[in-house]
Amino acid sequence: MTRTEQTGIRDLTFSGWIRKNLPDSNTGFMVSDIDFFMYNYKTQKCIILEIKTHNGTMKEWQRRMYSLISAWIEKGIDKEWKFYGCHVIIFEGTCFNDGLCRLDGRLVDEKELVKFLSMED
Repeated sequence: MTRTEQTGIRDLTFSGWIRKNLPDSNTGFMVSDIDFFMYNYKTQKCIILEIKTHNGTMKEWQRRMYSLISAWIEKGIDKEWKFYGCHVIIFEGTCFNDGLCRLDGRLVDEKELVKFLSMED
């Protein structure tokens, strides 16, 4: 059974610590949290997701970061595993109940997204 959300509140303490203590981005040091890494150990499939709400967009540096991650994983992933890549989901609001949803720029409905994220070929 999938574990339920525990707090509903995201703690940003460590994020603040990173901003305060690690090199500034003008040095070339870039930091981004990865919203979701999903995998199915039985079918040996995995995917990485970035989620944007309120029609948010990815900055160019973040888009490059995901492109590099994808290339590195594809180059070195075990042959019995299938990597579905890095993808961005953009909600008009926060989810399906308050607006449209785009997957990599393409409008999708909830059923399509469930199928895609379930990694069912």
